[in-house]
Amino acid sequence: MLRPSEAISADAGVVDDEVTDARDLGGLDDSGIDDTGTTLERMSEFGPFDYLADRAHRLYLSGYSDRAVRACRAWAPVTRSAGDRATTRFLCYIEGVALQELGRDHEGVTVAMDLLSELDDDPDPLWRAKALALLAQSSIQVKEVSRAMDALAEGTWLVAIAPPGSYSHLSASTAVALALRAVFLFEQADELMSGIRLGEDWNIDLLVVQERALLSAFWGTTLLVVGRADEAGPHLVRCADQALRMRRTAELADDPEMSARAEVIEAYALSRLGYTALAAARVNAATQRFRLREDLVETHLARLVLGQAATESGDFAEARRQLCAALAAADRARREIWAAAAVESLADLDVAEHGEHPAIDLWKRLAREALERVWVERDGRFTALQTRNQVRALTAETSRMGEAALLDPLTGLGNRHMMTSTVDRAGADLSAVFVDVDEFKQVNDRFSHAVGDEVLRRIAVILRTHCRSDDIPVRYGGDEFVILVFGEGAAANGVAARLHEAVRNAPWGQVAPRLTVTVSVGVGRAAPTRGAIAAADAALYEAKRAGRDRVVTA
Repeated sequence: MLRPSEAISADAGVVDDEVTDARDLGGLDDSGIDDTGTTLERMSEFGPFDYLADRAHRLYLSGYSDRAVRACRAWAPVTRSAGDRATTRFLCYIEGVALQELGRDHEGVTVAMDLLSELDDDPDPLWRAKALALLAQSSIQVKEVSRAMDALAEGTWLVAIAPPGSYSHLSASTAVALALRAVFLFEQADELMSGIRLGEDWNIDLLVVQERALLSAFWGTTLLVVGRADEAGPHLVRCADQALRMRRTAELADDPEMSARAEVIEAYALSRLGYTALAAARVNAATQRFRLREDLVETHLARLVLGQAATESGDFAEARRQLCAALAAADRARREIWAAAAVESLADLDVAEHGEHPAIDLWKRLAREALERVWVERDGRFTALQTRNQVRALTAETSRMGEAALLDPLTGLGNRHMMTSTVDRAGADLSAVFVDVDEFKQVNDRFSHAVGDEVLRRIAVILRTHCRSDDIPVRYGGDEFVILVFGEGAAANGVAARLHEAVRNAPWGQVAPRLTVTVSVGVGRAAPTRGAIAAADAALYEAKRAGRDRVVTA
């Protein structure tokens, strides 16, 4: 397997470019290796090449989405060929979210579908939830609403039923929350984000608090644009509060750039709350500490703040420059809400510069009505999400009820219904082992029915222990058991011999003093498969007639 340094230099083109381009992100020396140490520790949720995924993620978070995409595409073949599936998945996911930032949503759909295909044989529901969230977000942008809601419903369900507390759960919850935000289901997104427990890692906490602040900004702005200013206020206040918390967390994480970005988010909220001059001063101070990059949402917020401030101060040329840049970037990235906000601000600019005009009102109304249609669709989308998950809950409950109907309540083994269902689907390689407890009526009569029940439970344990993993033990009824064995007849004979000996040698005196228990066993195999049960039953009869406590094969 390649060492980290070899993996990074494995592609002399794009990979080396990414290392060079992102050296200003901190912690990299000229070789492209983190100068704080290169030792990789295998963790439960991360692969040995996690360094590469971390590098790509840092590119994405820092506003270099195009470079992140190129890095993921260059490094994924390395991790895949090395057998590092965990890192390969992270690279695939990072590529998908970076494509979304770039507005390349058709490619994002393809990446999400590829990731889901790769996860087909993985039992981890949280990775599937992340991939579904990715698919939902990209699908909604390409107007595949039904596919988006199907994916989002399943992703929401998977996060809800998975135990919390792991990085995977935090990551999946955030991914699903962002997808919910994309379809304007803010309440559900907020519930998910609020449920994430903080305090384990400042760097992770920082990203969570950032998304909480942006959710409030998104929510408040949407309400403003659709004409619900009174409802928007509390969300903008919360945005400012979360941004302040983000800034404090960034200081604890020693991340000055994220601290500056938090200040921009806070300034945006202040601007929308009417403190335009203060907000512009905060943005100007913050942008001295980080460079505005097109892929960062904070860049859009900064331009909206500066555009509004320039409009109010009468610098119409600067206002138009800022707002047109904000609109162009929002359109390119398909950020509908920020595009609508920019259009409204441009309309306000035209009024300030040229005076009232019916065309300006019409322009503003058209922008608002487009978003209002999306807002009205919220109820339908929530209902669709709820309906899909109600069906899932009903299916899960039906499955649990169905499973209970196939189990024997005393022993926990399958019952005759399970046996019949299995036999109906079996092929010609089925054998049956029929087990009967010798003189079981005397056990009940001499020791009590409670002792008899315990004998049956312990025999069930013995059957499970001495079956193979693919065999199916069932309680046929009363003191009789059947084991359905798949494979050659020798396998059934082996199972029969092992369980017969185990019952004979079990410490039955622990159940009741002087208690002894033996079993008679018949083994049968025939085609059609129902004949195996009949053959085993006939062999059992022969074992009992021959004196019990023995195995007979038909």
